[in-house]
Amino acid sequence: MHLEAVERLIAWLEVAKIRDDLTGPMLRPVQTPRGRGRDGFRRRPLSTRAVERLVQRYVRDQKLDPAVTVHSFRVTALTTARERGADIIDLQDFAGHADPRTTLTYIRSRDRLSKSPAYVLNY
Repeated sequence: MHLEAVERLIAWLEVAKIRDDLTGPMLRPVQTPRGRGRDGFRRRPLSTRAVERLVQRYVRDQKLDPAVTVHSFRVTALTTARERGADIIDLQDFAGHADPRTTLTYIRSRDRLSKSPAYVLNY
């Protein structure tokens, strides 16, 4: 994981006051919608749809290519890990695929990946 990502995750755990809760989810919905986290966070994971909405909102706010989706990040993560030497079987397990051939369809060449909207994000 990129050092800046680690630093930001540690900061998030502090801000959300969940650093010592090792059994609960890391990303949680806010306790009350209007509180925006000031009232705390529920002890359940964000829904898939909530993550999709967050990505859509940040893509819009940052004026990124609207083609960026949660799936773009998945493809980028798998491709980058493979380029850095990750074993295809480990990636298959990480992605939750039953067949390694499915995982291989996610791996992009550097040229193709550089055209991916998610690849232009700096982190």
